[in-house]
Amino acid sequence: MSVHTHQNRRQFIKRTLATTGTLGLTTASGQMEIRNIDSDALKNLRTRLKGGLILPTDSGYEAARRVYYWNPDTERRPALVARCAHADDVRYAVEFARKYGLEVAVRGGGHSYMGWSTSNGLVIDLAGLNRAEIDPNQRTGRIDAGLSSGEVMRLAGRYGFAPILGQCPAVGPAGLMLGGGLGWLSGLHGAACDNLLSARIVTADGRILTVDAERNPDLLWALRGAGANFGVTTSFECRLHSVGLVTFGDIYYPPKEARPVLRLFRDLMAEAPDSFQATLNLTAGERGVFVRLCHAGERTEAERLLLAFRTVATPARDTVRLGEFAQLAGGVPAGGPGSRSVATVYRDELSDEVMDTVLSRLSQAPAETVIGINHYMHGQVCRVTSDSTAFPLRQSGGIHIQIIVAWRDSAEARRLMLWAEETRRLLRPSSGERIYANYQSHAGKGASEAVFGSNLSRLVDLKNKYDPTNLFRRNSNVEPRPLK
Repeated sequence: MSVHTHQNRRQFIKRTLATTGTLGLTTASGQMEIRNIDSDALKNLRTRLKGGLILPTDSGYEAARRVYYWNPDTERRPALVARCAHADDVRYAVEFARKYGLEVAVRGGGHSYMGWSTSNGLVIDLAGLNRAEIDPNQRTGRIDAGLSSGEVMRLAGRYGFAPILGQCPAVGPAGLMLGGGLGWLSGLHGAACDNLLSARIVTADGRILTVDAERNPDLLWALRGAGANFGVTTSFECRLHSVGLVTFGDIYYPPKEARPVLRLFRDLMAEAPDSFQATLNLTAGERGVFVRLCHAGERTEAERLLLAFRTVATPARDTVRLGEFAQLAGGVPAGGPGSRSVATVYRDELSDEVMDTVLSRLSQAPAETVIGINHYMHGQVCRVTSDSTAFPLRQSGGIHIQIIVAWRDSAEARRLMLWAEETRRLLRPSSGERIYANYQSHAGKGASEAVFGSNLSRLVDLKNKYDPTNLFRRNSNVEPRPLK
C-alpha cells in the first residue's frame, strides 16, 4: 500500500467520524429521529433521487419499512427509505448516510433472516433498478440488483438459458450471489458466485466502481461470497447455462412417514448425480412431509430416482412433471412480508443423531412449523477450493437446516421464536460450527469465523481498504481492523 493511499484512507475516516459526531441523532420508540438533519438537506436529497424518498410521515412508509421475515428481532423504523432508480441514486444515498451518521441497510429482495435489509437509519431500496439484458451469443446476463430471481429465470428462459440462482424465486439475485448462492443447478454449475463475471458497486466513499477480473480483481474475489461488506452492488454480469427440459415438482407424504422418507432422502442424496437436487420439508400439520426436487439430466436417471421416492411410502400427492426450468420461477411465496422467523443450522452430514433430533423436535413442533433440509452439498460446487472465492462452504455431504415458525397472533411471536432457537441449539455441532451467509440467523462472537473460515483474514484486509469505517455492517459482517 502506498503512503498516499494510507493517508487518504486515514483522512476519510477522520472526516466520517467528524461528521457523525455532530448530529446528535436519537432513538425514541425504536424510530431514528431526523429532526437534527437540516430540512434543506432532506429536500435536496429528495430532489436528487430519481426513485424517490420516503420519510416516516409519508404515505407508504409502513410498507416500505417491512421485510419478508418480520418479527420482534427484525422490526425497525427507518429514518429514511431511499428508493433508487439509478446508480447515482445509490451514490447520493450513501453520501448522505455517511455525512449524517445514519446506519445503512441495503435492500434487494428483502429476505434476510436477520432483517438486515431494514434499519433505524437509511434504507437503500434497489427495487427501482430493474433492467436486464441477455446476450445469447456470449451466454451472459447483465442484471440490475432490484430484480427478483424469478424474473431473471423467466427472462433467461426465453433464450433457452438458466442463471445459477437460488430455490426461492422471490429472493433478490444480487444479494443471493454476494452471499455465495446455492440452488437447483449448483451440482452442475457451482454456486451463484462462481458464475459472477463482473459488477458495478458504489463504495463507502461514494465511488462507482467496475469490478471484474482486470479491474479491481481483489474486490471480485470478495464479492463472490462476502460482497455485501464492500459497497452497494447496483448491477452484475453472470454466466448463463443451456438447460433443456427438467423434471421437477413436489411429492407429499403423511406425517407418519417422516422417518422412512428422511432415511431415503439421505441415502439418495449421498449418491446423487450432479444434475439432481432435492429439499425435504417436515411439518406437523396437514402438509405432512414433502420433497421438492429438480433433475436436469437424463430422463431414465430421473425416473430411477422418482421410483425410489414414490415407493418408499404411498404419496398423498405427487406434482412432479417435465417442463422448462423457468417454470420453477412460479413458486413465489404468497403474502409478502409476514410474521415469521427462521433459525438455521449447517451440518457437515445428515447423521443418525441429526435425524433423531429433527424427528424428536418435529413431534412437539408448534402448528405452522416447518423444518427444512436443503442445499445438499455435492457436485461442481464442492469441486471449487474454499479459497478460490470468499464463499468457503465447499464440503461434499453438507446440509442446511431451517426451522421456520409463523404466527397470526403477535403475542405468540416470542414463544415460537424461542422454540425455534432451542431447536437450533440442539442441532448445532459441538464444535467447528459453520454458517452459510445467506442463511445466517444469529450473530455475535465467532460468527464471522463461522461464515468465512480461513478467508476471514484476507477479507479484513479488503474491508480496511474499501470500507474502513464499516458503513456497510448490516450483513454477514467483516469488521475492519482498527488503524494504528
